[in-house]
Amino acid sequence: MNIRPLPRRPAPLRDELLSSWIARLADANHCSMAELCGYLGIASEHPPETFDELADVNIERFCAIARLLPHDMHSMLITRRAEFPIECVSWSDFQHCPTCTHATPGVSLRHWRQAWSLVCNSCASGLLPLRDDPRDKYQVPSRLQARACEGARQLEQVYLRGNHHAARRVDLTILVVGTLAPEFRQGMLFTQNSRDRYSMLSALNHGLMRPLLATALAMRNDPAAESRLRAAFPHQRKILDRLRRLKDSLPIGKNVYGRSRVARNSGQGVTNPVAGRPEYLAAARQAIEQLGATADRGELLQHAERIWETARKKPMDIS
Repeated sequence: MNIRPLPRRPAPLRDELLSSWIARLADANHCSMAELCGYLGIASEHPPETFDELADVNIERFCAIARLLPHDMHSMLITRRAEFPIECVSWSDFQHCPTCTHATPGVSLRHWRQAWSLVCNSCASGLLPLRDDPRDKYQVPSRLQARACEGARQLEQVYLRGNHHAARRVDLTILVVGTLAPEFRQGMLFTQNSRDRYSMLSALNHGLMRPLLATALAMRNDPAAESRLRAAFPHQRKILDRLRRLKDSLPIGKNVYGRSRVARNSGQGVTNPVAGRPEYLAAARQAIEQLGATADRGELLQHAERIWETARKKPMDIS
């Protein structure tokens, strides 16, 4: 059988999905997707996106018809880590870049499918959901965006490195976040609500950076959180008891941002905050002396927590 290359061939964009390029190839040659897939030797009427979907395809014939190098074709496919405990690459498009789609209608890039992608790698524009969520009425605050970007960076590093221990920690963080806030499930990484997705990535950042402190803060703000955690993790009594002690040592009336709920709602400052336990305050003072008063608040909290835990295991004078 003679192989006749397609007469019209739009050039693939950098990081474009193979399925996206085949769809544009069909439009350029004025044929349906099913007809083009059949001519390319693809059994399904839908273009392939992974290596597994190309198992029964004659790669040499496919590349000759499409005038595409095998290496370039492989670089347009999605790869997933089967051993990773959570799904980080969407099975369908859930976000897009307005600038790129306006320049090339119908295009879809591979990194748009990744849970940690918040900015387009091609034009540096912010990625937007494919559909408008009616609940997404307010602009995402800048501080939430910053924390979400940090959480996205951490998730990308863990996924690309393939570290089993770090992957398990991500999975545990997702489980804890879902227990503390049932609306934040794993699917929130691909939600069409921008604020919810940024909140999920921000929660992931808190869970990976300082999991004990973040969980203790959530337990303090929600009286029922401890019972939900004990029901979800019945074999983790020691760590839950440790979290309860840490929760009881935290100052009352402050949240992660240092302002009470009443103050946020009323716009008034906090008055007469209740002090924490002396040993925790002593650890905080020692952390400030060692790192300096201008150190990052997150680093100070982490350092104070380590000092406090060391003092609990081996009694010592931290004043």
